[in-house]
Order: sequence, then structure tokens, then C-alpha cells
Amino acid sequence: MNNPGHSTLPLPDLQSIRNEAMSGGALDPMTLRFQVVEYHKASGEQLGILAYDLGLPAAIEKAASLIPFRDQSHFCLEPVGFIQ
Repeated sequence: MNNPGHSTLPLPDLQSIRNEAMSGGALDPMTLRFQVVEYHKASGEQLGILAYDLGLPAAIEKAASLIPFRDQSHFCLEPVGFIQ
């Protein structure tokens, strides 16, 4: 999952994310599909949807790869569906 050509940021532990979500009463995030949405830091304006229909590991990796190159942006993983 970690691609050194894209980002030097360490990726979070997926099992920890999963455990925290489920212990808080949420759905298992590994069963969801996500889109990566970019927002401008200063204005909060949505700049675009950068990726769509990704599993959690791929969505986290995509967002992490963008952070070093788009420092004026925030990235949000929004659930868009379930894996069936």
C-alpha cells in the first residue's frame, strides 16, 4: 500500500482505524467505498472530487499522495457505497 514515489508520509494503521470506527458504533470502514474530495484550506470551497469508488486502503493512499503537492488543500474521504 505504501508507494514511496508518491509520499513520504507514513500511512495510518488500517486495523486501528477499523477498530476505532467499530468500537464507536460505526460500520466497518473496510466494507465501504470512498471518494477523495479536495477542499481549499482558507475558504473551505470544494475544489473537486479527485478519486471515486475506492476501498479504504486505496482512498487513504490516494489522499496521502496528494498532501505534499497540494499544501493549500484539505482532503476528505467521503463514503459513497458498500462493497457487496
